[in-house]
Amino acid sequence: MPDSDALQNRGRSLENAFFSNLDSKLIDGLKQKLGEESAISKIREATGIHDTKVLESLLKLGVTPASLAAMRVFPLIAVAWADGKADTGEITAVRAIASKYIQRGSAADELLETWLTKKPTDEMFSAWETYADTMFGALQSSEGQSLKQTLMAEIHEIAEASGGLLGWGAVSKPEQEALVRIRTALHVE
Repeated sequence: MPDSDALQNRGRSLENAFFSNLDSKLIDGLKQKLGEESAISKIREATGIHDTKVLESLLKLGVTPASLAAMRVFPLIAVAWADGKADTGEITAVRAIASKYIQRGSAADELLETWLTKKPTDEMFSAWETYADTMFGALQSSEGQSLKQTLMAEIHEIAEASGGLLGWGAVSKPEQEALVRIRTALHVE
């Protein structure tokens, strides 16, 4: 019987090791799945896209909630600074729109505040264009089209925020040039 007890103990040890390893893999898989679901949920909130396949495609492209926040806010900043200065009306409009996508006090909010006080470089604009071109080139759904339209409406709001004289010249030539660059990157005709 002692051999039988030893064999049973070894069997239990093997069983425990096997199930422990299996449990560990299941737990890791569950954590990954929950992380993906959380990221998809945050991307859904930021974009208004509800199609799970589209959201999963964005996640596979490497779109994260943080990168999406920067992607949504940067064109607002680019237009605000297009004429060399971001005036009070533009800053107020950028903050109002950005508050829909960025949590107050977050790293993205700090970056936004930095961009509102210091003009981003043209290299940053080029990097945004490349990112947006890749993302929107892969996003062909009607929800993607809706996101583009929303983005363009927000960008036009910033361009018009500084006013002009009695409504004339509300969008400056540099702002119009920035709008064209953004429209091209978003694949908007």
